[in-house]
This record gives sequence, C-alpha cells and structure tokens, in this order.
Amino acid sequence: MTATQEALATQAVKVSWRDSQALSVDRVGWMIRSAAQQGVSHYKVLWFDIFFIADPHVIRELIVKRPHLLHRDPFTTNVLRRIMGNGVFIAEDEAWQRQRKLVAPAFHALRIRAYAAAMADYTREMVGRWQDGQTVALDKELTQLTLRIIAKTMFNVDLLPEAERIGRLMQDLLETGEKQLDAAYPPPNWVPTPTNRRQKAALRELHDLIRGIIRQRQAHGGDAGDLLSMLLLARDDEGRPMSEAQIIDECVTLLTAGHETTAVALMWTWLLLGQHPDVAGQLEGEVDRVLAGQPVTFERLAELPITENIVKETLRLYPPAHSFGRTPQEDIAFEIEADRNQVTSEKLGFSRYFFRKGASLIISTIAMHRLPEYYPEPEAFRPERWAEGAPQPPKYAYLPFGGGPRICLGHLFAMMEAQVILATMAQHVRLTPVAAALPEWAPLITLRPKGAVEMVVSCR
Repeated sequence: MTATQEALATQAVKVSWRDSQALSVDRVGWMIRSAAQQGVSHYKVLWFDIFFIADPHVIRELIVKRPHLLHRDPFTTNVLRRIMGNGVFIAEDEAWQRQRKLVAPAFHALRIRAYAAAMADYTREMVGRWQDGQTVALDKELTQLTLRIIAKTMFNVDLLPEAERIGRLMQDLLETGEKQLDAAYPPPNWVPTPTNRRQKAALRELHDLIRGIIRQRQAHGGDAGDLLSMLLLARDDEGRPMSEAQIIDECVTLLTAGHETTAVALMWTWLLLGQHPDVAGQLEGEVDRVLAGQPVTFERLAELPITENIVKETLRLYPPAHSFGRTPQEDIAFEIEADRNQVTSEKLGFSRYFFRKGASLIISTIAMHRLPEYYPEPEAFRPERWAEGAPQPPKYAYLPFGGGPRICLGHLFAMMEAQVILATMAQHVRLTPVAAALPEWAPLITLRPKGAVEMVVSCR
C-alpha cells in the first residue's frame, strides 16, 4: 500500500462497542448524519472497516466501473440466502451472470407491458370492496394486492382464494428474516430456534405450492405469457434449462422482492399525499382529465407525468431499499478529478479513495437522496422537481433500484406497477390518514412505515 493509501485507509472514526449498538439500531440516522458532513464516511468498529457512501461520483467508480471487484455484503447475503436460496439476487460472479442472463428476458419492456391490465383490474377490485367512510388497513390491503399481482404475472394464476395463506407465509419469511438481520450473530439455520423453525415451515409450504404450479405447467407445456413460462423455457449457452430447485429459488426471490417493495412505496405515497392535499388534487385532476373514467393502460402512462413524478419523489424520500452493501474482494484505489467532481472535492478536501479488501461499503441511498446540493429543500415532498425541464441531479445521485450491472431486474416492472396502481386508486377513492403526522420508519429488509397504516376512504 502506498503512503497515500495508508493515510486514506486510516482516516477512520473509531466507534466503541456501545456506540456500534446505537449504529445498529439507527443505521439510517447514522447514514443521513454522516452524509451531511461528507460524501464518504469511514468508521472502525473493533477490526471492521465500515464506509457510508453517499457521493454519486464515488458510487459510479465502484458499482459501474468496478462491479467485478465487489460482492454483496456477506452478512445480509447469508441471511437472505436462507429465504431466497441461490436466486439471482444472491448469486455472485459466474453463477450470477448465468442466472441473470436466464431471468432478464422475463422483464423485457415488451413482455411486462402486457401485465398492466391485470394490475389495473386487481386494483379496481380492491377499491371496489371499500365503502365510503370506511377505515382500511392500507398496509395490509396493498401487500395483498401486490402479492396477487406478482402471482398473476409470474404464474398466470389468481391467488385471491389463497391470498390469506400466501400472505401469512410471506409475512413469516419477512419477519423472521428481519429478526435475523437485526441480530448481531443470528444462530445457524440448523439450530432449532423458534425463528428458524417458523422460517423453515413457511419455506416448506411455499416451496410445495410453487412446485405444484411448476409441475402443472410442465404437464401442459407451452408459453402462458408469464414469468414462469420464461424461466421454464430459458436455456443457458450450453442449452441447459434451469433445475426445478433453481426455478423455485428464483420464484421465491421474485415473490418476496416483487410484492414487498412496491407495496411499501405506495404506503409512503398515500401517507405523503395525505400531508399534501394540493398534490393529491393535482393527481386526481390528471387522472380525471387524461383517463376520463377509462382504465389505466400501459400506453396511457406516458400521459400521466404527475403520477410518475409523485412515485419518483416518494422513492427519493422513502426508497424501500434504503441502502445496499458491497464488500471489496481486493483492495480498491482510484482518483476522481476535481474539475468534474467539484462538490465532492470541496467537501472532502481530496479526490483519492482507498477501500481495503473485506471492508463493508454501505451505499447510503436514502442519505444521498436527501443531500441539499442535489435536491434543494431535500426534506420537502416536491414532485415537481422531476418535471420535464427541471434541473436534474447527477445520474448516480438517484438510486431507488440500485445501479450498474446489478440494478434491480424488475425496476421497469416496479415503476409501471406503482403508477398503474396509484392512478387507478386515485380514479376511485381519496384517502385520509387516521394519524395526523407521518409515521417513523422501520428500516430492516425494506423501509416500511412503523406500525399500521390506517386510512379513511372517501369514494369519488
């Protein structure tokens, strides 16, 4: 290591064990406070190096230019592998390249546009059950809706009769996964703790359900136009199909990630609209004017810029994936020229970076999304900041779906789904939060609102 690298590597804030527990409890708060001071913050807990990174130029150097030198952080990976197996979200290196190549066609834009009709239909069914003046548990309603949508688009089956059962299984998996992430040293999955037993039971039941759907589809053959068909028809470079175990892992991955993140984003959207009735009025005006009572379609989404901007602004303030971790597989050093990184250079006083092999790099998405140099009035809910012609932040200063080669496979699907659901709901209902203030966040697997999200329905 050079003298410069040694200097940069040792500029760390030493954190006591007691303070490290506070960091664990309020990691999002630490990220936001650290980012307000500097774009790259280096902490040392015992012998562990932890970096909070909220600088788009540094992020680009890491996840775009050097993704082959980074793996997902091992702690989160080991916990999520218990749920997702060896799905594409977990895989690394050649295994990841193979799985991504097989799974990616299922999320091609031309493929997913056909799903918009089901999204709109199921959303109309949901709001159609609500009564004027009724108080609804929006968190439960949206979770059930997005689970039903992902099941339809994945398996071409309507899980409404099974919705309560599937919802319970997914809740078991997410809650046990969150407990394991919250523990400094979660017991190995072979230890029969109550959490492990609950998780394994849910996985067995979910795997059996998915296996039954797969075998039924294989018996009939053909392309049903859904994600499962794409997985069954996929072949690698040597002409080999996915194994049944691999398809099940991919299905669990897509079920878990494909319903939770969109549901959480929409919870925050309606909570924010409840705080900003003027924006809610703009949304209603747009859907009434453009759609004139007709269903939302993929083709009409381009005519709903206010709807899109509301979703984008919600994802800025409350990204469901509030951060993501990477671990260098070897030492990484690079320079960023000051003339194309003036903000970072002035803030940090240097433009050379060194990250030691094995360090924990936390890409602080939510912290970067709240930096005033990129977002004036960063705490304010201002969808108009995304309007056509408005000044935009640097490319990697907005990462609700990650970036680089490992950007979320389903980001186009998720954006379309959120817009279709939001526009359809706004056509039929107006929602008022029961609580006057925005709830705190509960940042574990996703950035959920803390507690139940209750809304009073006003039919339009």
